[in-house]
Amino acid sequence: RLHTEITGTGPTIVMIHGSLASSRYFKSIARRLSTTHTVIRVDLLGHGHSPKPRALSYGYDDHIDAIRYTLDQLDITTPFSLVGHSMGALIALRYAHMYPQDIDRIVLFNPSMFSSPDEALSDIAASGRHYRAFLFSRFRGVVWRTVKILPRSPRKTRPAVSLSDVLAVPRQAREGSLHNVVMQGNIFREIEEVNKPIMVVVGQKDRRIY
Repeated sequence: RLHTEITGTGPTIVMIHGSLASSRYFKSIARRLSTTHTVIRVDLLGHGHSPKPRALSYGYDDHIDAIRYTLDQLDITTPFSLVGHSMGALIALRYAHMYPQDIDRIVLFNPSMFSSPDEALSDIAASGRHYRAFLFSRFRGVVWRTVKILPRSPRKTRPAVSLSDVLAVPRQAREGSLHNVVMQGNIFREIEEVNKPIMVVVGQKDRRIY
């Protein structure tokens, strides 16, 4: 069962964060939505306070099975709105394709828009030196171990995506989710296969790599 944060009452919205983040990502918008809705923020498998099993590939089926099991444990029986960001948007879209009876509508914030693993590799690696160092370098293990021993900020408040959230994700979940979700998704094909209302949102400050 995944860790969840639940606030508000009313129609249900389920929110799924992106890679190397946590349910904290949606904390601000969830506070506003909670005035009229039941908002369920989920920590994905291997992220935040959720279980981090080693013997998984962290592919689509692993993430979706965990989300669906968690919602079942929470007795969510009526169709709900599903919101995903980045990798979470890909998982949300695949969930809607697999279980359309569960879904009322979908909102995809800055989804990873790749049509093939090769395109994903080249675009992500080209988007910044830190991505190459942390995700694709032969020395990425050393990079991660170095970052873990750096001093932490004394601030008590945490941003939507914090270093603490990033470092909470173990290698299996980090690399498995990247290679088996982000680099395997084809949003252009899958979005045509889901017969539900879908809104895709890309903000002015989002990375323009897609």
